[in-house]
Amino acid sequence: MTIYSVLLVLVTLTCLALSLWTTQPGRPSRTCLALSLWYARKLGDMLSKMAKHAQKLQVKSVELSAEKRRADTLLCQMLPTEVAEQLKMKKEVKAEQTKVKVKHFTVQRS
Repeated sequence: MTIYSVLLVLVTLTCLALSLWTTQPGRPSRTCLALSLWYARKLGDMLSKMAKHAQKLQVKSVELSAEKRRADTLLCQMLPTEVAEQLKMKKEVKAEQTKVKVKHFTVQRS
């Protein structure tokens, strides 16, 4: 909870306390009503910003997951599967000697 939100709660509680001591019981003062409306607007603004931020985070999370899948696929294509899996699990990979197959592609122009 931020200091700003704590301040808003304190303002609201102060307004409620002041409304108990108004000259006409059951009827809050204009100042209290104005502060309550201000608080409601600020709270609405904060909730709106939070919803927008949550939506942006969700989109970024989907993008990040897709990028991770692409990176994992590329890693598995470049390295032997066992080595790629060890790297993805952040384990130490010991040097091994393996047989290497090289594919050579050429483009023939006619």
